[in-house]
Amino acid sequence: MSSLVDPLMRMAYRGAYTLALGYWFVRRPETQGTLVGVWHGRKVLLLQNSYKRVFSLPGGGQNRNESPRETGARELREEVGLSVAPSELREVFEARGTAEYKRDRCFFVELTVEEPPTLALDNREVVWAAFIDVDTALQLPLAEMVRAYLEEAARRRA
Repeated sequence: MSSLVDPLMRMAYRGAYTLALGYWFVRRPETQGTLVGVWHGRKVLLLQNSYKRVFSLPGGGQNRNESPRETGARELREEVGLSVAPSELREVFEARGTAEYKRDRCFFVELTVEEPPTLALDNREVVWAAFIDVDTALQLPLAEMVRAYLEEAARRRA
């Protein structure tokens, strides 16, 4: 059954994202979110959302009264099926950008793993995820703030 529903859900995500872009173009909202760098040595977990052409990290918008660490833990669970306590994440970077017609404030939190964890993708919102060497990742099409974070992280991990 999910094989029939998955393409429909991906289409719904693309439609919702297109509508959101239109709304953001008109309203130019201020948003705040968190992205998570999951590291195994110099490899970082990248993912591909079904509705975007660029690679990104697990993450999303912060709920009211939610800390960056809490957002990161929630998004890891929702997007790749990885359960961690917020206390396992460390805040490392903050960026601001105007991509997608928003004034976005993004916090970056990190998790270091000894072994790459087993990931559970929904094949609807997230359609691909893998650990990629940071230098290789920087050669890929990346979201603006993800690139800034990975450049900074590469310097720290050199």
